[in-house]
Amino acid sequence: MKKFFAPALTVLVLTAQVTFSTHAAYTTVDMDLMQEIEEINDSLASNIALEKAEASLADARQLKELFVVVEGHYATLNEPNAEDALAISRDSLRLAGSIIDFVTQKDFESAANSATDLSRACRACHVFYRED
Repeated sequence: MKKFFAPALTVLVLTAQVTFSTHAAYTTVDMDLMQEIEEINDSLASNIALEKAEASLADARQLKELFVVVEGHYATLNEPNAEDALAISRDSLRLAGSIIDFVTQKDFESAANSATDLSRACRACHVFYRED
Protein backbone atom coordinates (compact mmCIF):
# COMPACT_ATOMS: atom_id res chain seq x y z
CA MET A 1 0.00 0.00 0.00
CA LYS A 2 2.81 2.44 0.87
CA LYS A 3 4.32 1.98 -2.57
CA PHE A 4 1.06 3.12 -4.17
CA PHE A 5 0.45 6.16 -1.96
CA ALA A 6 3.95 7.62 -2.08
CA PRO A 7 3.94 8.26 -5.87
CA ALA A 8 0.35 9.54 -5.72
CA LEU A 9 1.22 11.91 -2.89
CA THR A 10 4.28 13.13 -4.80
CA VAL A 11 2.13 13.93 -7.84
CA LEU A 12 -0.38 15.81 -5.69
CA VAL A 13 2.33 17.85 -3.98
CA LEU A 14 4.01 18.73 -7.28
CA THR A 15 0.67 19.70 -8.81
CA ALA A 16 -0.13 21.90 -5.82
CA GLN A 17 3.29 23.56 -6.06
CA VAL A 18 2.82 24.34 -9.76
CA THR A 19 -0.65 25.74 -9.14
CA PHE A 20 0.57 27.79 -6.18
CA SER A 21 3.54 29.12 -8.12
CA THR A 22 1.21 30.34 -10.88
CA HIS A 23 -0.73 32.40 -8.35
CA ALA A 24 2.34 33.42 -6.35
CA ALA A 25 4.15 34.59 -9.46
CA TYR A 26 1.50 37.23 -9.97
CA THR A 27 0.71 39.20 -6.88
CA THR A 28 0.46 42.48 -8.77
CA VAL A 29 -0.84 43.50 -12.14
CA ASP A 30 2.07 44.49 -14.34
CA MET A 31 3.12 44.26 -17.96
CA ASP A 32 4.36 40.67 -17.53
CA LEU A 33 0.96 39.53 -16.29
CA MET A 34 -0.86 41.37 -19.05
CA GLN A 35 1.50 39.95 -21.67
CA GLU A 36 0.86 36.43 -20.37
CA ILE A 37 -2.91 37.02 -20.47
CA GLU A 38 -2.61 38.28 -24.03
CA GLU A 39 -0.56 35.27 -25.13
CA ILE A 40 -2.91 32.77 -23.49
CA ASN A 41 -5.89 34.59 -24.97
CA ASP A 42 -4.36 34.26 -28.46
CA SER A 43 -3.70 30.57 -27.83
CA LEU A 44 -7.26 30.11 -26.59
CA ALA A 45 -8.75 31.66 -29.73
CA SER A 46 -6.61 29.41 -31.91
CA ASN A 47 -7.42 26.27 -29.94
CA ILE A 48 -11.15 27.01 -30.04
CA ALA A 49 -11.01 27.61 -33.81
CA LEU A 50 -9.24 24.25 -34.22
CA GLU A 51 -11.75 22.64 -31.82
CA LYS A 52 -8.98 21.39 -29.55
CA ALA A 53 -11.03 20.82 -26.41
CA GLU A 54 -8.27 19.94 -23.91
CA ALA A 55 -5.99 22.79 -24.98
CA SER A 56 -8.93 25.22 -24.98
CA LEU A 57 -9.93 24.13 -21.48
CA ALA A 58 -6.36 24.49 -20.21
CA ASP A 59 -6.09 28.01 -21.65
CA ALA A 60 -9.49 29.09 -20.33
CA ARG A 61 -8.75 27.72 -16.86
CA GLN A 62 -5.41 29.49 -16.77
CA LEU A 63 -7.03 32.75 -17.87
CA LYS A 64 -9.66 32.35 -15.19
CA GLU A 65 -6.94 32.02 -12.55
CA LEU A 66 -5.14 35.09 -13.85
CA PHE A 67 -8.33 37.16 -13.97
CA VAL A 68 -8.83 36.38 -10.27
CA VAL A 69 -5.47 38.12 -9.69
CA VAL A 70 -6.50 41.06 -11.89
CA GLU A 71 -9.87 41.37 -10.15
CA GLY A 72 -8.20 41.33 -6.74
CA HIS A 73 -5.80 44.04 -7.82
CA TYR A 74 -8.45 46.42 -9.10
CA ALA A 75 -10.80 45.70 -6.18
CA THR A 76 -8.26 47.28 -3.81
CA LEU A 77 -6.97 50.04 -6.10
CA ASN A 78 -7.91 53.65 -5.47
CA GLU A 79 -7.27 55.15 -8.89
CA PRO A 80 -9.39 56.89 -11.47
CA ASN A 81 -11.09 54.33 -13.72
CA ALA A 82 -10.42 51.48 -11.26
CA GLU A 83 -14.15 50.74 -11.22
CA ASP A 84 -14.05 50.30 -15.00
CA ALA A 85 -11.11 47.92 -14.83
CA LEU A 86 -12.78 46.00 -11.97
CA ALA A 87 -15.96 45.60 -14.03
CA ILE A 88 -13.93 44.49 -17.06
CA SER A 89 -11.93 41.97 -15.00
CA ARG A 90 -15.12 40.53 -13.51
CA ASP A 91 -16.66 40.29 -16.97
CA SER A 92 -13.49 38.59 -18.24
CA LEU A 93 -13.64 36.12 -15.37
CA ARG A 94 -17.27 35.34 -16.23
CA LEU A 95 -16.43 34.94 -19.93
CA ALA A 96 -13.56 32.55 -19.15
CA GLY A 97 -16.02 30.47 -17.11
CA SER A 98 -18.51 30.50 -19.99
CA ILE A 99 -15.82 29.34 -22.39
CA ILE A 100 -15.05 26.42 -20.08
CA ASP A 101 -18.73 25.50 -20.02
CA PHE A 102 -19.14 25.78 -23.80
CA VAL A 103 -15.99 23.79 -24.62
CA THR A 104 -17.00 21.10 -22.13
CA GLN A 105 -20.29 20.85 -24.05
CA LYS A 106 -18.35 20.81 -27.37
CA ASP A 107 -20.15 24.03 -28.36
CA PHE A 108 -17.18 25.62 -30.09
CA GLU A 109 -19.28 28.26 -31.86
CA SER A 110 -20.52 29.71 -28.56
CA ALA A 111 -17.03 29.34 -27.09
CA ALA A 112 -15.64 31.33 -30.04
CA ASN A 113 -18.24 34.05 -29.49
CA SER A 114 -17.30 34.28 -25.81
CA ALA A 115 -13.60 34.31 -26.71
CA THR A 116 -14.26 37.22 -29.07
CA ASP A 117 -16.06 39.05 -26.26
CA LEU A 118 -13.12 38.29 -23.98
CA SER A 119 -10.70 39.82 -26.50
CA ARG A 120 -12.88 42.92 -26.66
CA ALA A 121 -12.87 43.16 -22.86
CA CYS A 122 -9.07 42.99 -22.85
CA ARG A 123 -8.86 45.76 -25.43
CA ALA A 124 -11.31 47.89 -23.42
CA CYS A 125 -9.07 47.56 -20.36
CA HIS A 126 -6.07 48.64 -22.45
CA VAL A 127 -7.89 51.88 -23.23
CA PHE A 128 -7.76 52.72 -19.52
CA TYR A 129 -4.40 51.25 -18.50
CA ARG A 130 -2.08 50.73 -21.42
CA GLU A 131 1.29 52.39 -21.04
CA ASP A 132 2.45 53.81 -24.38
